[in-house]
Amino acid sequence: MRSKFLACLVALAHGAAAQSGLPPTVDASAKVTKLATLPKESYTVDQPFTEGATRDPATGDVYFVDQNSNKILTWSVADKKLSVFMHPAGYSNGMTFDKYGRLIACADERNQLWEISTNMTKSVPWPQSLNPTVGDKGKDGNVVLPEYNVIMDGKYNGKLLGGPNDVWAMPDNSLYFTDPYWSRKWWASGRRAEQDINTVYRLSPDRKTLTRALANFLTSDGKAGSPNGIIGSPDGKTLYVAAFQGPGSGGGETYTYDVGANGVLSNRRLWAQFGSDGMTMDNQGNMYMCAPVSRSGVTVVSIATGKQVGFIPVPESPANLAFGGVDQSTLYITARTGFYSIPTKVKGAHLVK
Repeated sequence: MRSKFLACLVALAHGAAAQSGLPPTVDASAKVTKLATLPKESYTVDQPFTEGATRDPATGDVYFVDQNSNKILTWSVADKKLSVFMHPAGYSNGMTFDKYGRLIACADERNQLWEISTNMTKSVPWPQSLNPTVGDKGKDGNVVLPEYNVIMDGKYNGKLLGGPNDVWAMPDNSLYFTDPYWSRKWWASGRRAEQDINTVYRLSPDRKTLTRALANFLTSDGKAGSPNGIIGSPDGKTLYVAAFQGPGSGGGETYTYDVGANGVLSNRRLWAQFGSDGMTMDNQGNMYMCAPVSRSGVTVVSIATGKQVGFIPVPESPANLAFGGVDQSTLYITARTGFYSIPTKVKGAHLVK
């Protein structure tokens, strides 16, 4: 009896160590490397804040934002160099690539979704700020920007959305995005929430119809939640939506939904006791989550069980991440003022993210 008890203790200790240590998808000798520190510019609101990591399926390059500096940046995996792709950039937040290789961004300043070309530019009048007292100031003349189209105008039923936060492109090219309400300093003074709930929306593949994908978004204690990270399975049949705040052990919860005909979501299940900002998947059945836990890093969770299988410490608190490179075997992490990477023994599960 005593030997069985001791064996149980050893098993529990081993399980705890496995959860707190590096996941099996990362070599024990692998290190997180800081690739860049984003500078604080004269127009940066507070401090730089990196977010929105996503991989260009054509090149393997990684695009991400410094939202507080109103920039989209590109990390060239071939040259190992960082460059500014777009500035100003609508204070973009979460991003993804769609099946046609177009960059989709949550343009937070005006609550819009943008479709951005990675190889064509145009000269446009310098975008005027909603709040000229902070951040980028309106300028005279034109600026050359990547060519972009507003594919969602920032309103639902004639009222402003809360602020699209993260976006996911499904195989049919519809877009799901989370819409919490967190006040921004670059918004017009006096703006208030206009929608009655924070929830998830779907934009149809032809970009003509915006619907509420979920009639409500509640956490397991029955309280109104704020959806944040969102990602779909490679086959497009399952959607994962994270509540960044809530009763879970990771500072929130993540739910799964079945995706049915015409994008209808059903069969909600509590998948994990971890919320998340950005999320990404590998091809071996693991989710990588920017969970607001006590330590700074990436929580790795088994997709099959919703249980933690490892943890990747990062010096700054991560907000988003994506597998990048031509073979998708490097995990790139946006974390506050920094941009980081770590090699892995797996590959990303999606052609895009």
